[in-house]
Amino acid sequence: MSEALKEEGASAFRFVDISASREIRKAMDVAREITKYPVLISSKPGMGKTTALRHHARKLNAHYCEVGHADKTVKGMLKMIIEATGFGTSYRFVKDLSDTAVARLYPGYRSKQLLIVDEVQNLDLSAFRELLRIHEEADCALVLSGNDKRLARTRIHDSALDQIVSRLGFRVELGVPLEEDCRDIAVDFNVEGAEAYQALARFGRQTSVRDLVRLLVFAEKLRGQSCGINLHHLKAAFLTIYGSKRDLKFLVG
Repeated sequence: MSEALKEEGASAFRFVDISASREIRKAMDVAREITKYPVLISSKPGMGKTTALRHHARKLNAHYCEVGHADKTVKGMLKMIIEATGFGTSYRFVKDLSDTAVARLYPGYRSKQLLIVDEVQNLDLSAFRELLRIHEEADCALVLSGNDKRLARTRIHDSALDQIVSRLGFRVELGVPLEEDCRDIAVDFNVEGAEAYQALARFGRQTSVRDLVRLLVFAEKLRGQSCGINLHHLKAAFLTIYGSKRDLKFLVG
């Protein structure tokens, strides 16, 4: 299940615990119980992976990092891991960075640590290999997360990645939000009326958690403070975002 992200003000967020988030928490628990094999979580963009991963990482005191352009090489990836553990480094050579990353992740006398690497499809193949080596040497739990289509496209163009993927353990593929997920998110936004709930379920099932939450955030702003969100507010928000009455069929059929 995914956790839907609700925007409150300019930059504050809160979570709604939906099915994708529960699936992600289950995968993280498996990774901690069977640390020998990394866990892979994949989905289309916007299904709540990053939001849920960050939330659960805070709850579990795990190390969360997201692979950006600067982190896709071996050296960049190692620096990213070290920084995720709360430390900086001035080392420039891969061997020094690798030793430091292992030292930061090695459990010692504590319980095994959990490392979460999001947007893993952005890693170069050599960096992916090094990440798995670090995981084995540090004896930590590892959760990988990424875009399913981009991961699949990478495998098509580089068969060497198949050997890497074969080393993974538990896998979770997240789909579109369930009807009950859409309902739970709608409840959190104080939606009123059966028609509004039906419209949100229809829209969410055809799009994503991200799109559903964005629609509700706009609807919340448009309705003011006098009442809950109704179907009229949802239609107005839809037209504000997408600008096409013809596409209202995604919302109301």
